[in-house]
Amino acid sequence: MTTAFTYDKIPDWPKLRNRYLAFWNRQVIDDSPIVQIQNPKPHPVAPQPWMLEATPEKYLNPEKYYEYVTWLTKGHWNWHADLFQYTFANYGAGLFTLFCGAKPHFGEDSVWFDPIISSLDEAEKIHFDPDTNPYWKIHRETLAYLAEKCRGVEILSLSNAGGGPCDWISTCMGTENFIMATVDQPDKMRDLAIRLTEEYLQIFPEVFALVGRYNDGMANWFPIWNDGPLVDTSDDMSIIIDPRRYAEVFLPAQRLLCRQTQRPVLHWHDGAAFHLDALLTLENLDFIQLGHDPNSGPFTGQCAMMQKIQRAGKKLFISCVEANEVEYFINHLDPRGLAMIINTESDEASKRMQDDVVRWTRQRMKNY
Repeated sequence: MTTAFTYDKIPDWPKLRNRYLAFWNRQVIDDSPIVQIQNPKPHPVAPQPWMLEATPEKYLNPEKYYEYVTWLTKGHWNWHADLFQYTFANYGAGLFTLFCGAKPHFGEDSVWFDPIISSLDEAEKIHFDPDTNPYWKIHRETLAYLAEKCRGVEILSLSNAGGGPCDWISTCMGTENFIMATVDQPDKMRDLAIRLTEEYLQIFPEVFALVGRYNDGMANWFPIWNDGPLVDTSDDMSIIIDPRRYAEVFLPAQRLLCRQTQRPVLHWHDGAAFHLDALLTLENLDFIQLGHDPNSGPFTGQCAMMQKIQRAGKKLFISCVEANEVEYFINHLDPRGLAMIINTESDEASKRMQDDVVRWTRQRMKNY
C-alpha cells in the first residue's frame, strides 16, 4: 500500500504504516509484532541554557516550545524499528485541567497545577470554556505552529491533553479532598466526572483538524499510530480508590468517552491492576497501553494480566520492556495485536534485538 504522505525524517513510512494497520487488524507481518526499540545516545545533545530554566516562555511560546520539546524527546535517545519520528505538545500531566481553570506553575521540566476547589460544593468552578480560556487559545496556536513545522518532516501527534476524571478532579481538588469527596459524595463525584468528560470531548474536533492538517492519520504520545482519529484516556489516580468505588463512580465517565469516540485507547499502570475487570467491560475500548510501576515487581510477573487483556479482545501495548524480558513476552503473549517499547544499551544492541524478535516471533507464530 502506498500513501500520499511523505516525511523527511521517516523515509520508511509506507512500510511502518502497513505494520501499524496490521497491528489494528491483529495481523503479524514481517514476522514481528510492533516493536519500538530505543537506546540512549552515547553523546546526548546539550541543551541551550534557557531549556533548563523554570519559565513560562518555553511552554507557551510556540517557537520556543518546538525547540524545547525537540531536544527533550530526541536529544537523549536513538529510535529504531517501529518507533517513528514525531513531535507532540504537552506541558505536563493533567493538561486538560489547565483548560478548566487550574493555575499553572511552570517548572524546569514540567508544569504543575494548583487546586481550584476544596469541596464538590464548588464544582462549577471546574469548567472548560473554549471561548474564554487563554491557555486553550495558546494551545491551539501551538498546535497550528507545530503542524507547519512538522509538515512533510515528521508526524505531529495529538497533544497529551488527557488523563481521565480521577486525574482531573484530584488535580483540581487536591488528593486528600478528592479521596474524601469520592467516599462521602459518590453521586456528586460521578456527576462531575461525567460532566468533565463531556467537556473534554469538545476539544477533539479542533485538535483533530489542527493535528491532522498535514498528517497521515493520527498518532498520540505513547506513541501509537492509526489511520483515523485516536482519543486516549487514563486514570492514574485510580490507584488510591478501591475497585468497587471506582467502577461505581468513575467507570461511567470512561464508558461515555469510549462510546463517543472512534478509537479510544487507554493508558494504564500495572500498579492499578485491581481495576482490570472493570476496564475490560468497556465495550468500545480497543487498546490498552500498560506501563510498568517499579513497585509492582518484575514486569514478567504481570504476564497473566496481559494475557487476560488479550483474551478480552483488546490490543496490548507494554512499556517499557527491558532487553532480557522480550523473549519471555513473545513466548507467552499473542504476537497478533501486540506492541512493546524495548530498552537496549546501544545502536548495535537495538539492531540485534530486531533480528532476535523476528526469530522468536517466527517460532511463536507456529502456534497460530
